[in-house]
Amino acid sequence: MQRYMSLAGLCLLLAVVGREGGPHVVAADEPATAAAQDDRERRVVLFVQEHQPELAKVLAHLAKSRPAEYARAIEELDRSVQPLMAGKAKDPRLHELGLLAWQARTRVDLLGARLVAGKGGKGKDRDQLEQQLREAIAAELDIRAEQLAYRKQRSAAWYDRQIKRLSEKRDTLIAARLKALLE
Repeated sequence: MQRYMSLAGLCLLLAVVGREGGPHVVAADEPATAAAQDDRERRVVLFVQEHQPELAKVLAHLAKSRPAEYARAIEELDRSVQPLMAGKAKDPRLHELGLLAWQARTRVDLLGARLVAGKGGKGKDRDQLEQQLREAIAAELDIRAEQLAYRKQRSAAWYDRQIKRLSEKRDTLIAARLKALLE
């Protein structure tokens, strides 16, 4: 089950609030080498810039104002984007749906952080932000449902292939199993 507000989302909330003091997120243990950390950071930042520019702006602000929270956000984002980068060749449709789900989830996190931080203002502005958040949550749920439907369809197709294989190779499979048992 996916967390609703990720650690990166909470770090973003801290950045959006822009207060000194309050909770402090400690950066995780550093990777084995600075080069690996730089490579990971570069990879994550490029991915975020391409797929969620609004989040990239917040990350840039976080990098300047709160390096420890920035490092933690990069670590959390790296864990969430690695599967997206790795799965592209294996199943392009599943990759596309995963990317859309990630974009929707981060949009919800960003809007939620703005709302909680009071960046939506009061009255009409806050109502508009709440409406945007409601729509973003609906979009996230719709994409999740589409992901599940696709996975169900893909699984059904796999089972259909297995049933067909068993039917078509029934005699060969019986002979092979019988031979293995009698030897």
